[in-house]
Amino acid sequence: MEALSRRVLEGRLENLPPEKKTDVAVFLSSTFTDLSVERNHIMNQVTPVLNKYCLQNKLTFRFIDMRWGVRDEASVDHTTEEIVLDALRIAKEDSKGPFFLCFLGDKYGSRLLPHYIEAKEFKLLRRIAMRRGYDVTIMDEWFERDDNAEPAVYRLRSIDEIFTHYDDNEHEDLQKKDKAKWNQTQGKLQTILRAASDEAYTDRLISKESRHVYFKSVTESEVEQGVIYQDPVKDKVIVYFRKFLDIDVHDNIAWRFTDLKEGKIDSEAEELRERLKITRVQPILGPAQLKKYHLNWTSTGIDETDEQHKNYIDNLIEDIIKKLKDQVNQCLKDDHKFSPLFQEVLHHLHLCKKETELFVVRNDILESVKERMFLVYDTTKKLVTVPFDEIQNNVFWKSQDLELDETTFSKKSQEIKAEYERIQESLDRFDCKFIHSGFFKNNDCDPDVNMRELYTQLPEFKYFSRPVVLFGCSGSGKTAMMAQVVKESKNWFPNSVSVVRFLGTSLLSFSIKDVLYSICAQILAVYKINIPSYIDLEKDYQFLVQFFQSLLWKIDTKDRPLVIILDSIDQLKDMNDAHAMHWLPVHLPLNVHIVISMIPSIHCCLENILCKMPHTEQYLEIPEMPVDIANDMITIRLRAQNRRITKIQRKFVLSKFENCPHPLYLRMILDQAATWRSTTVTSDLSVGDDITMAINKYFTSLERKHGEVTTQKTMAYLSASRDGVSVTELEDLLSLSDEVLQDTYIYHLPPNDKHVRIPPSIIVQMMTDIRPYIIVRNVGPLKILSWFHRQFREVCHARYLQGETIMSVHCQLAEYFEGIWFERVKPLSLYKVKKGEYPNADRGIRPQMIKHMHMYNERKLSELPYHLIKSHQFEKFRNLCGTNFEFLQGIVCAFSVFEAIMMLKLALQTMDFAGEIDSPQLYQDLDNVHKILLLSSENISRDRNNLAVEIISHFGPNYSGSESLGSLVRAAMSSLRDSETPALIPLTRIAPGPDSVLKFSITAEVFSRNSDDWNRQYKHVLCVDETKSVVRCIYTIGAQRYLYTISLENYGIVKSRHDVHLQAESVLMAGGDRFIVLENSESVELYEVSSWKKIPLKYSPVDCVAVSHSGRVLAYFAVLFAKVVVCQIGDPASEPKELFRLDLENVISLMISYDDQILVVFDSEEKLTTYDIATAKVLYTKEIKKDESQFRPKQHHSVVKEKLGRCVKLTRNNTLIRLDPSTVTVCSSDLRTGEHLHTLRASESGSGDLIALHASEKLVATVDRNKWGYLNVWRVWNLQTGELVSSPDNVMEPQISGDFKTSIVSMLLFGSETLFLATIERQNCSAVKISYLGTETSPLPEATPYCNLIGHNGTILEMCLAYGDSSLVTVANDNTIKVWDFHRLAVQFQQEKFGNNPDLERVRCHFKDQLLTESKTTIFDISRNNKKAFIATDIGQLIIHDIENNIIEYSQNLKDKPVEFLLVSSSGQLVVMATLKGNITVLSADDNEVKHRFKHSQEIVNCMAEKNNILVVGTSGMAAKGSVWDITSGTLLKEFDLLYSLSVVALTSAGDKIVTSLFEYPLVLSITTDNNSMDMTQVDTAMTAASCVAIDNSDSLALIGSTDGQIRVIDLDGKYKFRLGQISSVMTAVFTPNGKRVVSAGYKNIFVWDLDQERLLYRVKKHTNFISKILFDETGKIMVTASWDKNIAVWDVPSGMSIATYYGHYKLNEVKITCDGGKVIFIPDVVNHIGILEPNKMLQHMMKGDRTVVRDSMLKAQALSFSGQKITQLTSQACTIL
Repeated sequence: MEALSRRVLEGRLENLPPEKKTDVAVFLSSTFTDLSVERNHIMNQVTPVLNKYCLQNKLTFRFIDMRWGVRDEASVDHTTEEIVLDALRIAKEDSKGPFFLCFLGDKYGSRLLPHYIEAKEFKLLRRIAMRRGYDVTIMDEWFERDDNAEPAVYRLRSIDEIFTHYDDNEHEDLQKKDKAKWNQTQGKLQTILRAASDEAYTDRLISKESRHVYFKSVTESEVEQGVIYQDPVKDKVIVYFRKFLDIDVHDNIAWRFTDLKEGKIDSEAEELRERLKITRVQPILGPAQLKKYHLNWTSTGIDETDEQHKNYIDNLIEDIIKKLKDQVNQCLKDDHKFSPLFQEVLHHLHLCKKETELFVVRNDILESVKERMFLVYDTTKKLVTVPFDEIQNNVFWKSQDLELDETTFSKKSQEIKAEYERIQESLDRFDCKFIHSGFFKNNDCDPDVNMRELYTQLPEFKYFSRPVVLFGCSGSGKTAMMAQVVKESKNWFPNSVSVVRFLGTSLLSFSIKDVLYSICAQILAVYKINIPSYIDLEKDYQFLVQFFQSLLWKIDTKDRPLVIILDSIDQLKDMNDAHAMHWLPVHLPLNVHIVISMIPSIHCCLENILCKMPHTEQYLEIPEMPVDIANDMITIRLRAQNRRITKIQRKFVLSKFENCPHPLYLRMILDQAATWRSTTVTSDLSVGDDITMAINKYFTSLERKHGEVTTQKTMAYLSASRDGVSVTELEDLLSLSDEVLQDTYIYHLPPNDKHVRIPPSIIVQMMTDIRPYIIVRNVGPLKILSWFHRQFREVCHARYLQGETIMSVHCQLAEYFEGIWFERVKPLSLYKVKKGEYPNADRGIRPQMIKHMHMYNERKLSELPYHLIKSHQFEKFRNLCGTNFEFLQGIVCAFSVFEAIMMLKLALQTMDFAGEIDSPQLYQDLDNVHKILLLSSENISRDRNNLAVEIISHFGPNYSGSESLGSLVRAAMSSLRDSETPALIPLTRIAPGPDSVLKFSITAEVFSRNSDDWNRQYKHVLCVDETKSVVRCIYTIGAQRYLYTISLENYGIVKSRHDVHLQAESVLMAGGDRFIVLENSESVELYEVSSWKKIPLKYSPVDCVAVSHSGRVLAYFAVLFAKVVVCQIGDPASEPKELFRLDLENVISLMISYDDQILVVFDSEEKLTTYDIATAKVLYTKEIKKDESQFRPKQHHSVVKEKLGRCVKLTRNNTLIRLDPSTVTVCSSDLRTGEHLHTLRASESGSGDLIALHASEKLVATVDRNKWGYLNVWRVWNLQTGELVSSPDNVMEPQISGDFKTSIVSMLLFGSETLFLATIERQNCSAVKISYLGTETSPLPEATPYCNLIGHNGTILEMCLAYGDSSLVTVANDNTIKVWDFHRLAVQFQQEKFGNNPDLERVRCHFKDQLLTESKTTIFDISRNNKKAFIATDIGQLIIHDIENNIIEYSQNLKDKPVEFLLVSSSGQLVVMATLKGNITVLSADDNEVKHRFKHSQEIVNCMAEKNNILVVGTSGMAAKGSVWDITSGTLLKEFDLLYSLSVVALTSAGDKIVTSLFEYPLVLSITTDNNSMDMTQVDTAMTAASCVAIDNSDSLALIGSTDGQIRVIDLDGKYKFRLGQISSVMTAVFTPNGKRVVSAGYKNIFVWDLDQERLLYRVKKHTNFISKILFDETGKIMVTASWDKNIAVWDVPSGMSIATYYGHYKLNEVKITCDGGKVIFIPDVVNHIGILEPNKMLQHMMKGDRTVVRDSMLKAQALSFSGQKITQLTSQACTIL
């Protein structure tokens, strides 16, 4: 099996194993009239049982029953037997396990004339018949020679060719006569052929089998194909013999049960029947496959009232069910357990092989592809010729376990070991033991090393190749050509590995993410590369792209080249911006080759890749197929079907092809030509003149063959479905259609009045006819059919889905996937020809559950919402899908959260387009769910089980709004409580609700994890590209900078990432969003957006650059050359054409007018000079007027440059707005003339260097300086008149800000009908303050603050408007980008809160209320009895929260604020609070009364601790100061001074000793004595900072953790006991409750140290960032950790395993756990003061030590789906224990 797996994964087309089968299709064979009762019971009783059983085993089940449904036309043209045997062949090919269930009774069955006879045999029989005296003219009349068959045949003519009324139902008399004539004719022909074949066999002129053709029945033909010629028959076939012991031939119904001739048993038929049973069938089958029944005869045949017959039926059905189940079980046992990856690769190889088998090699195209694959480029991107040997030498390969190779590891280990020995030697003088964490092969513990970036680094290379792109219109033969490239590449690149994907043909080939994931998995498997556990390819698409591109450079292709073939890029779903082609690597190693194909007009794929790779030599358009190739194709394709055509017919085909030279068109003609006879006249043929006409002709022929109604419905369902339909679904859908059943049961009635369905034979015949144009892909147990060529879908829509029809079809599909007809009667009334009433007709529809035995029904999850939306059943969509938790959970688990988001987005867009809806609440409900999924998409993507937690977190567990949303929340809560996956349940709303204006949030690595990076200053870290609706942001990952492009339309999906070689600090859009400007303090670079091509500038480095709005004029300043260069830029951008140069120095900033006519130059003194670009002449200059009496320090160029960027604006009508540095006043002037227009000044102290221009350019906002120099008052001016139109409400302002020292650092003016101003103030730089200014046309003279946008956990670096000012994008140093919905903000303001004429006082009150309700918790603690939480907020509130009842019990405003330290005393009776400035308040925990107030001697407090009512407060630093109080009496007990201490502090339980540090060395101080001196020679310090302190419960040991990664442990007498060395900085360290172990944490890792054994016990990893908290419950068996990654993890300490994780929305610093572990409390987002989590039932069991539930819970949590699992992760993402 290993060899087979390897061969398939290497892409070899030879000896492919069959694809995995998921159908159990059982052909039901018997004569019809005598076994109808058995067949009815089988359909009624066996089918539902096997359906359910197979579904449990991820299979589908169906019977193929051909006793009805073969249209009369088939008997007319003698194709009945062919149709039946074709259905049997399909069952044999498609079925997994059993495929043939046969009943042989006392009837032999119909014996038909052969449809055709080989010409040689026909002539022989004719001669013998003539010799024997038969009238052979009847043979000549009815058999017509067909030379188009190979070999030639004589074909039996259709009955109605001679007896024209045979099928004429409108003239019954004539029809009756013709039928009688045909019966006579048939008898004569049978007599002649049997007699002649008898003699021919006797004379040994024909074989026994050839002779038997003229005698055997259709049933025997079935048995031959199903049993006799089948090998093996074991576990494939079941046969039953039923014999009546004494049939009375005189009974009226005897003819139905046996073959009669002239009132007697037909002896010939009886002999044939018994020989079939006894000599042909019985010897082949064993007892498990053959069973016999003997019954007594009754006058009604099978009489179910007869006891014997009833027992027979019961036993038969029971036996059939058992045998079928046994055979299914056996096939499952024998099934090779190949991986999903193997199955995916195998699927594409089969497709490839199929395409190559009927392909005429087009050597010209293949040679062109080969030439392009061998093209080589050097680093200058020029084509070069490289000898093969040098190519081999330039193939890079590097061992990529990403864990060091053994040599390097051994060397490093020795170095570390030596270092550890030196440390131990230095500690020997203390008699101290050094315990180290060891040296790990990977650096995943080091925050300075980004392992993912390290893993995706590309090597330096001298040469590279590029992908080859084939393109052509649909039907041009691209897929066949790509398949041939796969085949030929094995010759071009010997021993090569082929990775082949025909996109859109399988479940894992629709999404580019799935495609890249499976390709990477295949490469890793073939080249045997292991990746570390922390590499997660599934969750982060952008990393997957990087990984894929780097992986190609990391595999050893020297002896095994890699060829990747991706066909039909246009078939990819538009997810992850697949069609932008950012995922495609354009630099490939020389032995790696990629070939892709596409339709150029679809999704702009070709245009996009041309921008990325403009090297035209890599592109090849598929040329029209030459006539000679078409001629060869005719021969090959017809020969494959044992057919040919005449010369005249060939000429006809070629003439048609010359007018429409497309391979698809030729194929469609040839599919028709395969049915032409040599006598067919071309003038009678109608094939259509182009592809569209040919497809229409094809559908017309289907309608004639299968019935117009049936064909229309089939095509409509197939084309209207979202992803296609399966055969079983199609059977159900057609069975539900009364129209189809009316069209089917015209001349005969359903055989079973309680089980009325469409005959399976109709589906089988239809599928056989459309199979050439259908692609089949597995979705779990279902084989989904969809059109291979998009033209078929387009023609179907135009032909069958127009007007009201399409809505009706979507309704029918929605009904079906809703499952309303399962086990439900749907009455049927037949009235056309045959009439019948079926009031209790069960259509036998399969169930449509959301989930079945841990498997999700992907078909329902995908199709139901789509059809409900398309049929405008919005209310039903809301109830069944949009607010149905089970349904949403199914979509998230089976697909992704983004699939759910896109589903809701489609619903909302469709409702918008449809106009009126029944209920605004319905729209609001769906919009709210859509919004919540957006807000929580990141957390749900991390773990799909998070959906319930996120719904509760955002809506709150006690949501009381809409009934639909309330039901959603209740279902989520119920699911979470009863889930078999351990989880933490939110008991409070802890995330923004649906009323929030926050649209979504994105984690963005603006700053690296290295703490040194947090001091870096950005200028413009982010900009918005309005043209493409994306945000471009600078990321810092490790030491490298990248420019990320993030989609706003797709909710934060990363579209692309580009390396930024320049250490950029600023990114700006320029030239009407055509260019990107990257800048740092030393240089500026310009890139074209479409191609990411750096614009070459003649002079460099460049200090500043400007591009006109049209993108056609460029100006830049080269500082070393002291030149301003003005250039013209072409399209696409190439080397700019210089227009003129200016010799200038100290240029700081450049601008170009909107009309491309004026250049504006600022120098370092802020002097302004304008130039006419056409003439290069100076228009005017404005010098800076210097006040000699005032000293003005010279500002650095970068400061001036940044200032000009903030305070200079240029309008479209050439008005210049700037801060005049002479007058410190904002002025406007005419750019062309320099004429002063207006002075915009309202403060005597002047204006600040901050200007915001409204989009209309009619309004401008400025900021006044106050007398302290702060920019605290904004103004809005009418730019046309210079009038002040709006200012803040100055009465209100002091109450809001507290003082006038607030400084505005950023400002935006936006809105039209509702005018707003957004500001960021230095005093509260993590929020955006929104002020209401009235309207654009009527601004309010006195504006009022409206709200704060709160959500960031750090300083906001930048804010930008997007989507035409309807959205705001903010980025902060908390490494998040947030997108705010300003349109929603305006709607809320006008429609929901204040109306069109708002009461300003109400607006002010709203703002005040928000300040209270959305204040941030700064610190909290919980009472010792775990019943209360004491909370301090940033606005000076004390809040007491009743934890048990989850309500606020008490709140008050504090005198001293804000509180930075708060603790509940160890006695539980007092609460101590301290402000940063040293004001300390002691409250009673019972009545909240202030007991004491006192002040620390220093202005700042850095640490605080309490034990036994003794409080210690400290100020850290070189001259550290500490104070000690008795908090019961308020007495100051002691003050003390230390050096480099008191950054952390702790007290013993008695409160008699203080533990702090000298630098990072533990220091023990006695409170009762003053002898606290220390011998510095006895101190082990590296002079780093202490980060944490802890004392064990027995007051025996204390520890100090430090930023150098060390934990120093001492006893309370000061004896140095241990030094514990972890890898990264120690963020937190604690003793376990029993004091025997220390648990420490830093970056990602948790270290457990055993002090008794003096060793590191283990290291565990769950978090992805620094770990900030470690907490234990009172037993010490449960541990809770919190991290900057926003996650809380619950650990089972004895096993060292993480058992539950809560994914938060906020950086977690302050977390508490109740003593019993029953509650976890933390500071959440601003929506609530605290978040409370409690374990669900499963987690409670686990926390109580019940280990038996662990395995079961983990297994059951792995919910599979009907589609089959996607490729499993390559390495476990569970906690790794080392």
